[in-house]
Amino acid sequence: MKFNRRVYGMILGYVSLISTAVFCSMYLVFTHRAIIIGVLLIVSSLFLAAALVRRLNAFQMKLKLFFDAIEDKEHTLCFDGSSSDADMNELCRSLSRVNDLLGSMKKQVRQQERFYFSLFEELPDGALAWNGEGKIILANTSALRLLGIEQLVFFHQLERLYPELGKYVRQKDKKLRSCLLTSVHHRQLSLSLNTMMLEQEVVTLLSIKDISRQLSDKESDSWNKLTRVLTHEIMNAIAPVVSLSQTLTSRPGVDEKTMRGLSVIREQSERLLEFTSSYRKFSCLPAPRKERFSLTGLLRELSYLLQPDFERQQIRFTLNAPSEVFVSGDKKQLSQVFLNLLKNSVQALSGHNAGEILVRIDGTDPLLISFTDNGPGIPDEIREKIFVPFFSTKKEGMGIGLSLCREIIQRHEGAFYLSESRPGRTTFTVEYKPEVDESENDGK
Repeated sequence: MKFNRRVYGMILGYVSLISTAVFCSMYLVFTHRAIIIGVLLIVSSLFLAAALVRRLNAFQMKLKLFFDAIEDKEHTLCFDGSSSDADMNELCRSLSRVNDLLGSMKKQVRQQERFYFSLFEELPDGALAWNGEGKIILANTSALRLLGIEQLVFFHQLERLYPELGKYVRQKDKKLRSCLLTSVHHRQLSLSLNTMMLEQEVVTLLSIKDISRQLSDKESDSWNKLTRVLTHEIMNAIAPVVSLSQTLTSRPGVDEKTMRGLSVIREQSERLLEFTSSYRKFSCLPAPRKERFSLTGLLRELSYLLQPDFERQQIRFTLNAPSEVFVSGDKKQLSQVFLNLLKNSVQALSGHNAGEILVRIDGTDPLLISFTDNGPGIPDEIREKIFVPFFSTKKEGMGIGLSLCREIIQRHEGAFYLSESRPGRTTFTVEYKPEVDESENDGK
């Protein structure tokens, strides 16, 4: 390095001059008795030594200033290299180059941090990290959304909301590093726990994955298989009974009592066939025929359709949505879902003096479509059953309404669930992923 050679040369020069002056002074004093000249040479050597010390101190001060700036993570320090001292100028230029290099590296690190943070924020799965004091040091948006919390500073906030989470984190069996948790929005979450050392501190990492869709898909698939088997067997067994009862009632000479019995058999068999046929439609739901349409327009059309019911029960209907929201999907199937949800709200508000139904569209990806009414709510003991086929609380219900709604939404790659239910407020939410219409893209 050029600066090193210049410094070494300067030091050697000073040392040589000092050594020469001392040697000459000693020689003159002891051989020629030239005491005055010897003293002058010794004084000169002292001045040279002092000058060397000053130069080295100046270099030391520059280096100290440089290292202090590095310790304080300050890389904007400017070293002036325009003095009359060539060696000092060379040192300043060298320090400036190192300082610029460190500043550039720091800038690159910050850019990488921003990139990784943006990537971390875009993860569909949630991630949390906290230190030994329980202070949250990292939490992405997905984690807050899945856990149903807006702001998180300390881990004990989660413990108050999810006591079982605190027990899981403190469990002694280190082999049990994963568990299931039901969120406040009734979503099934899979948790995975890990620990690591970060700057001499133990940091706990928690990853959160929403597995509601996978569980719901498996459940729907199981019910579909069961329904197909049941409908096939029932229809094969009942169809001959209906046909035979019709044949017997058409024969002459059958007495009235037998005729009434055969009529009852036929009516009940036909009703069972109708019931079974409705489940066949559920298990053999056609694939969505997608088209681009206005979601807000569809919801307005359905509200017009139910306007007589709203007026008869004095229900106030509100659609809270942007002016126009377009989606791609099977309009007929989605109409069936939304109409069923609105009818359920109307039935829940039967006998209510000041009924209200609010349909709200929020978000972009996913699109959140919520249906809220101020009815009595759904009892806790049946909340887990409302999406199960064959289950119904209505006297004449067949138990396929909500299960069919979920099946349709899942076939549109969305999610359908009960967000909340308490006296005075019940909300069902449809998560719908907007799809870009291919024909529209081609047109552009």
